[in-house]
Amino acid sequence: MPAPPTPKFHEPVLVEAVLDLLRPGAGTLVDCTLGAGGHARALAGRAAGARLLGIDADPAAVAEAGRRLSDLIDKREVFVRHDDYVRLVAIVDELELKPVMGVLLDLGASWHQLRTPGRGFGFAAEGPLDMRFDPGKGPTAGELIARAPVGEIERWLREYGEEPFARRIARRIDENRPALGTTADLAMLVRRSVPRARQRRTLARVFQALRIRVNDELAKVRAGIEAAIEVLAPGGRLVVISYHSLEDRIVKTRFRAGAQAGELVVLTRRPVRPGAAEAARNPAARSAKLRAAEKAG
Repeated sequence: MPAPPTPKFHEPVLVEAVLDLLRPGAGTLVDCTLGAGGHARALAGRAAGARLLGIDADPAAVAEAGRRLSDLIDKREVFVRHDDYVRLVAIVDELELKPVMGVLLDLGASWHQLRTPGRGFGFAAEGPLDMRFDPGKGPTAGELIARAPVGEIERWLREYGEEPFARRIARRIDENRPALGTTADLAMLVRRSVPRARQRRTLARVFQALRIRVNDELAKVRAGIEAAIEVLAPGGRLVVISYHSLEDRIVKTRFRAGAQAGELVVLTRRPVRPGAAEAARNPAARSAKLRAAEKAG
């Protein structure tokens, strides 16, 4: 049987809004979630004089971005780092890239990660219960499930997935731990725990919750926003694209607090959403919300 085709890296989301709000020009622009380099390529095309720093925790994404941006890297206009964006300040200092005039955070899992069975992010195909953005760091989803108390699993599902059946599913997981070896095993257990009409949405919420826990995503979003605000020069801009309410709430709350403190100027009274054409063309864009703020002078 032939091997399944390698999933494509996703199309960048809300590119024109990112370009308009970041206003690429002089100084350094940072893509903290580089992926395959789609946003970075667009930023480079709009501002030939700007330096670009791309950071990603996923080594597969870094390799793909390095290939796609090789012509710019050769000219030393682009720096690509396999690292965690919470280390943004240290990375900028190490590479001597100040002043930073723009930072982009495109949050969540990429289309490529979700569609690669060997990464364990999705429930549509069988794979290991992994879910790590960086496969070389930290415990897998399977390892966390195997040792967490049932109440802790319930909390993950309730807080990170906003799952109404969190208690029932957590108890089923607790009762069937030895049998949970793959994403297919977990998906089957979830399907058996909820009514048929709710299965698909419940699966999405359960896998989202576990992925967020494995990668400590919400804490990193908070830390990443703080790092971006710290590293930006006055007048520099931060653009954040989120894909679920937990992320968006963090961004909205921090931007509001920054505005009240005179630290930030919020540029988006309401989140920018993709138009119908983009949502139809690019499924990854459908739930995207973009918010932007400028660092006060």
